[in-house]
Amino acid sequence: MEKLKVFFEPLLFVLSFFWIFSFYFCFYPSFFNINFWSKVNFVSTFFFLTAVLVLISLLEGTHFKKTIFLLIFFLILFLISFFKIFSFSFLLTLILSLFFMFFLWLITLIYGISFLNYRNLNAIYFLIVLGIFIVFNVIFYFLIVNNFLNEKQIFLGPILSFLLIVWSIFTLKSSFFEIKFFLTQIGIVIFLALFSFLFTSLTDNFSKILTFFSLLLFLILAWQFEKNIFFETKRKKEIEKILKEQKELLEAKEQFILSIQHHLRTPLGPIREYLNRILQGFYGNLDNPVIKKRLVEVKKLADDVYYLVEQLIEIQRYKTKRDSIKLEKCQIEEIIESVVNELLSSAQDKGLYLEYEKIPLPSVEIDRKKIKEAIFNLVDNAIKYTRTGGVKIKTKIENKKLKIEISDTGIGMEKEEIEKFLKGTLFERGIEAKKMYGSGKGIGLSLAIQFVEAHGGKIFAKSEGFGKGTTFWIELPLK
Repeated sequence: MEKLKVFFEPLLFVLSFFWIFSFYFCFYPSFFNINFWSKVNFVSTFFFLTAVLVLISLLEGTHFKKTIFLLIFFLILFLISFFKIFSFSFLLTLILSLFFMFFLWLITLIYGISFLNYRNLNAIYFLIVLGIFIVFNVIFYFLIVNNFLNEKQIFLGPILSFLLIVWSIFTLKSSFFEIKFFLTQIGIVIFLALFSFLFTSLTDNFSKILTFFSLLLFLILAWQFEKNIFFETKRKKEIEKILKEQKELLEAKEQFILSIQHHLRTPLGPIREYLNRILQGFYGNLDNPVIKKRLVEVKKLADDVYYLVEQLIEIQRYKTKRDSIKLEKCQIEEIIESVVNELLSSAQDKGLYLEYEKIPLPSVEIDRKKIKEAIFNLVDNAIKYTRTGGVKIKTKIENKKLKIEISDTGIGMEKEEIEKFLKGTLFERGIEAKKMYGSGKGIGLSLAIQFVEAHGGKIFAKSEGFGKGTTFWIELPLK
């Protein structure tokens, strides 16, 4: 396929060269008479448009049967007409040639638009430029030459036609091509034509030199402008490609997490239930303490995996807007006390204090479950990453906002780490945190951020650095 494209592109260039000069010699004959050149032009018209049709078909890579059908139609039309043109005058032959040129171009354009389906805009722009090429030659030789140009300016026809063909092939081969790029080139071609006409119209040398340098300056500026558009388009395409890849990656990740619900969560439910029943003696007494101990450990591991899956699904629900908060009036003190009671034994096992400085607070409208989990995760993290000292919880009302402060005397964080963590990225953990608590998952903080932001709130953090503790604030608007 690529070899055929490489063959037909230069062939198209050669055939266009024949068409341009045969058309020119129909008006200003040289070497042979007008009748001969009109017939050469007629023949080159069919071969030229046939090459265009094949090239468009090769670009699409499909619909070869339809292409063969059109080629047979072109051939029949050519054979029927070819033997009749010998009895026609040169003018009638030329008009018939132009008619077939436009007719076959129109068929090729409709064919290209129908089957390329705007996937290959370069090919459609290529066909449009060919249309401009045909219209230009008709207007130039039948209108402009007789009314506006002198004999010295007639050569502008073949030169500008040649430039249009070069431009059409450039549009076909350009890897980054958009409508603004195409329209800019149309403007450049029009200015080139005007400059060429002006240059050939002048008589004094000074004006010609001035026009020449103006044209040179215009070409330099046009080249720079085209170059800027090219790189802008290229950069835009690269950004679009990166964004597309990121979107596909995100969709794949979301699909993976959603599949967890079926592939992990579903079997975990019965596993946990069976373990519960075994430990409760539903299937008989467990006389062997070693087996019972191991079963308790298995149950704990199953619970951990189950809660991990639940957390991942919870985060995904918020990201895909499949879950919403269920607001109810609550006393935040009760929620904090509940968290403290659940985690107090964990703190005491490590020799840490866990204190809550309770003050009376107004009732707040929140999703009790979600906010409790957010507070729980922050306090749990504070206990995990504290070796000595402890964790303190405070609350206050400030600027019509409820602020829950959770401070610890733990490993602390650097400023760069804080900024990274508060983005809510999953599985993100600090260097010191990994060293101290290797089995951590990096999910709790991300989940807390999701829940608090769903309430229109925000989580802030502050630390003086490693080994100097960390303070987190949950800030919730009072409604």
